[in-house]
Amino acid sequence: MKKVIPNPNGANGSVSDPREQVCWDIYVSKGLENAYQSALEAGYTESTAKLVTTRDWFIERLQRLRRKDMLSNAEKVLDKTLKYNPEDEEGKVKTDLLRIQTDVAKHVTETLGKNDGYSKRNELTGKDGTGLIPAPIYGGKSQDTGHDGNEEDISTQETN
Repeated sequence: MKKVIPNPNGANGSVSDPREQVCWDIYVSKGLENAYQSALEAGYTESTAKLVTTRDWFIERLQRLRRKDMLSNAEKVLDKTLKYNPEDEEGKVKTDLLRIQTDVAKHVTETLGKNDGYSKRNELTGKDGTGLIPAPIYGGKSQDTGHDGNEEDISTQETN
């Protein structure tokens, strides 16, 4: 009788099982058709192969693939939207379409063009444009005012 080793590669929380990548590569090469069969071909046992789609690593890769696909589709829509002619047959500008194109163009330049100088600048300041971090107090005296925090002001003290 052949002894089955469920984790022959010693995978644990910090070391991944190389069969994961093999399984994923087979799964993707077969057009995302049969995860169970891909897991068997990668060397997983039948019981593990039946549950491969419930594994975190598989779910994360599948979600990443779907996000990549969604991003690709969104880029195609953005590209198509930017190419619409905002004028009707009579040469009149369709303002609603032009507004959409302008919004799309802003979005594209602020995201894809951010390294080319198109990023939106956001400045964070305190009240009336002051700094967000108050001036530090050193030795009981604030550097910017010279006041030591006492109720009396030095200029109002009587001198003898």
